[in-house]
Amino acid sequence: MSYPKPLRYKNPTVSIITVSLNAADHIERCINSVLSQSYPNIEHIIIDGDSTDGTVDILIKNSNKISFWKSEPDSGIFNAMNKALRHAKGDWIYFLGADDFLYPGFSEIARHLEYGNTIYHGHCLWGNTILGGKFTSYDLTIECICHHSILYPKLVFQKYTYNEKYTVGGDYLLNIQCWNNQEFTKQYVPLLIANFAQGGFSEQVTDHEFIKDFKQIIKKYSSAKVYFRYLYQEYKSRKKINKSK
Repeated sequence: MSYPKPLRYKNPTVSIITVSLNAADHIERCINSVLSQSYPNIEHIIIDGDSTDGTVDILIKNSNKISFWKSEPDSGIFNAMNKALRHAKGDWIYFLGADDFLYPGFSEIARHLEYGNTIYHGHCLWGNTILGGKFTSYDLTIECICHHSILYPKLVFQKYTYNEKYTVGGDYLLNIQCWNNQEFTKQYVPLLIANFAQGGFSEQVTDHEFIKDFKQIIKKYSSAKVYFRYLYQEYKSRKKINKSK
C-alpha cells in the first residue's frame, strides 16, 4: 500500500502534555524543566484531575508559563490525555508526567523533527536504568517502549485516541498500533530526553483488563509472523515454568 508523501517541517511546534492529580510536590519542577529547554517552539498543556493538595495553586502561580491548563474531574489518565489532545496545536505531541522532568536532550531531539509521518524516539532515565532504544513490532510483544521517550506526529492522533478502558495499558496499546502501522516511520535518535520517575501510578496499579486482552491485541494489530512468533515464545515460557515445578 502506498501512502501520501509526508509533510516536511522546519522548526515545528511541539505540544508537551502533562496530566496531573495531587502532584504539588513535583509539578513545579516539571514546569520549570519545560521552560528551561533551548528549543523555542514548545507549548505546555496541563490537564489536572481536580487536585486537592495545592497543585491548582501552583498552576495558578505559574499560569503565565503554561500555554493552557485546566483542572476538573476525569475518569482516569487516558481520559485526561484525550482531553488534553483536543487543546494541542503542535505538529508533534509529547507526554511528560507531572513527577517527571526533561533533560537538555529533549531540545536536541526536537531539532531532528522533520517528516510529519515519523515517530521519533530516544531514551529516558528510570532510576539508574536507561530505557528506550530501537524497537520492532515483535519487541512490543515482550515489553512496551517507554512513553516518555517518544515524540508522536499529530497524524498519530488524527488516527488513534487512547482507549480509556485501560487504567495503565493505553499507551502500550497505542505503541502496538503505531509500530504495526506502516503509515508511520520510526526514527530512533540516541538521546536521553527525560527522567521518568519511579513509583508512579503505573507501578502501583495492575491493569487486569489489558492483561486479559493482550493476546487478542497482538493478534489484531500484528502481522501473522509476529503473532505466531509471540505464541511460540509464550508456549516455550509455559513449558519452562512447568518443568521447574
